[in-house]
Amino acid sequence: MEYGATCEYYPLKKVLMFRPGEEVKKITFHSYNELSFRDVVYWKRFQLEHDQFCKLLQNEGIDVVLLNDLLSDEDTKVVNPNSVYTRDSGVVTKAGSLQMRMAHQVRTTEPTLITRGLQKLGVPLLHVISSPGLLEGGDFVYPNDNTLMIGYSTRTNEDGAHQAIKALFDNSIVNTVVLVPLPSWRVHLDGGMMFIDEDLFLYHPNAVETFPVRVHKKNEETRIMPIMDFIDNTFDAEKIPITDNELYLFAANVVCLDKRKCVIYEWNERIIQELKERSVDVLTIQGSELARGGGGPHCMTLPILRQK
Repeated sequence: MEYGATCEYYPLKKVLMFRPGEEVKKITFHSYNELSFRDVVYWKRFQLEHDQFCKLLQNEGIDVVLLNDLLSDEDTKVVNPNSVYTRDSGVVTKAGSLQMRMAHQVRTTEPTLITRGLQKLGVPLLHVISSPGLLEGGDFVYPNDNTLMIGYSTRTNEDGAHQAIKALFDNSIVNTVVLVPLPSWRVHLDGGMMFIDEDLFLYHPNAVETFPVRVHKKNEETRIMPIMDFIDNTFDAEKIPITDNELYLFAANVVCLDKRKCVIYEWNERIIQELKERSVDVLTIQGSELARGGGGPHCMTLPILRQK
C-alpha cells in the first residue's frame, strides 16, 4: 500500500479518522477540563457532525479509513473522547510512521492505538518518541514537501522535536525543520498557522511571531531568525492574519484536500471570504459540538497518503 503525507496541500488520497461514540459521554461538567475538552458535549450531535465531515471527504473521492474498524475489542475498551483527534497521535511519512508521546496522561494510549491501526494498513513504524520527549502531531505543519515546521510549548517539548528531527533527517524525509516556540497559551502550531498552498498561508501573529525560530538543516549550523524572515526568504508567500476571536474559532485549523482547496468550520465567514478572493475552493462543515472538544478539521484527520 502507498503511504506518505509530508505536505499540507498535496492531493489527499487516504486519511485515518476515528468515529466518536458513547465514550464522549465521559465529558461532564466535572470532568471536561481534566479530559482536555473545552466544554460538555452532546455525544449524538458530536457523532453526527463527525459523520457529516467523513461523508464530505468521501464525496471528494478520499478514502476515509476509520480507526474503529482496525481496533480489537480490547483496544476499543481504552479509547477516550480525544481519540477523535487522530492528527495528534501520529504522523505518516514516506518511510513509515512516527509514534507520538502525549503530554496529557488521559491521552497516553492514543499513539499506541494509532500505530496498531496504521500497521494493519501496511504502514511500518519508523520511530517511537521516548521519554523525556513529548511530541504531538498537531504541532507538525508542512509548508512544502521538503520543509517541516514543529511548534513546541506545552504539548511538544524540545527533546521530542529533536527526536523527530533525527528520524526525519536520517531517512531523508525533509531537508529543513523549523522549530517554532509557541506561547504557553497556544496548544498546537496547526491552530496558529496553516499553509493552503506554497505561496499562501493563514496565521495568528501573536501565536507564531512572539519568539524567533530555529532553522535546522542536515549537517549545517542552526540559524535563528524571525519566522516571517524565514518564510519570506524561502516561499515568498502571501499571509492572511487571523484575529484572537478567529483563533479561538479554529480559523487556521483547516485541512487541505488539494492546492487551494480546504475544509473549514462554517462560521469563519471572513476567512472563508478572504480565501475565496484568492481563488481557494472552500468547503465548510458544521461543528457546534465538535468545536467544544477543542479541535478543528485538521485535528480530526491523520493523512495516510498525499500524492504530488
